[in-house]
Amino acid sequence: MVNNNLTRRSFIKSSSKIAVSTILIPEINLSKANFNSNFKSSLVPGSIGLKTDVNRLISLAYNYNFNAIAPLTAELISFSSDQIETYLNNMNDHNLVFDAAGLPVQFRLDEKSFLNGYEELKKNLPTLSKLKIPGFVTWIMPTNKKYNYFENFNIHKSRLKKVASLLNDYNMRLGLEYVGPKTLMSRDKFPFIHTISELKTLVDAIDEKSVGYLLDSFHMFCSEDTVDDYAFLESNDIVSVQINDAVLGRSASEQIDLERNLPGVTGMIDLKKFLIMLKSKGYNGCISAEPFNKNLNDIEENEKLKRVYNSIQNTFQTIISS
Repeated sequence: MVNNNLTRRSFIKSSSKIAVSTILIPEINLSKANFNSNFKSSLVPGSIGLKTDVNRLISLAYNYNFNAIAPLTAELISFSSDQIETYLNNMNDHNLVFDAAGLPVQFRLDEKSFLNGYEELKKNLPTLSKLKIPGFVTWIMPTNKKYNYFENFNIHKSRLKKVASLLNDYNMRLGLEYVGPKTLMSRDKFPFIHTISELKTLVDAIDEKSVGYLLDSFHMFCSEDTVDDYAFLESNDIVSVQINDAVLGRSASEQIDLERNLPGVTGMIDLKKFLIMLKSKGYNGCISAEPFNKNLNDIEENEKLKRVYNSIQNTFQTIISS
């Protein structure tokens, strides 16, 4: 299958050099009580620099009280039917469900790369569907070196519609995420989608029942979108959610995409309002932390997992009485 480690970090680094600053993460000493928020706290290894395998991921998620895990599809596609059954039983015994997986298809570059990834996905979907993975999520780059907005829009529409049509056959979803930081907008010659309203236009144009949204509090903050801009969304439109916090000393327009904090660390992003918006729509799905934080990536595993879990649960607690 196409490399499941395809990330925005690797995509951006492939054509530009990014300076990563040191971002301090204060100690978080919170209770491990699993607050009854109806959201599912999700452990996504790649977002926090956690190196693990599919079996150990179950143990880590259970030991640190997470409710969901990201599917490590590059490993899971090699499973036999018996291994799949055993794995799903193990997840069930540990009260875990799957979050969406990262879409392993490179649709942003040339047609050949896209078609190769599409065919690999098509080949492996029969196996992945047996694992009851709910679907895939991916991000839309807000600039392009070669194509103007209209040309790029049509490429995204065509390619993502092809993927979405394939996922329809397996009753799986495709969640699309816009990327909001304005510091990325000067990266390439042509601007592209970087707000929820523009993303809605693309989703509407794709016009496939499998297509929805991956929501991220950092991108909402950076794009200066508001909860009113998200008013059109219904619960079944939301495929998955990521939360995080911004870096102190930078305005919304100065934030850098790959430099963030765990949710609640700086308080710059109004996560209570963000979660109340989700709650008002009846969303009760997976929420993961996506801090893209070098300091967090580098700390000892036990401390890392405690901090991630507690930051998510502390954020959930803010809306318990709302």
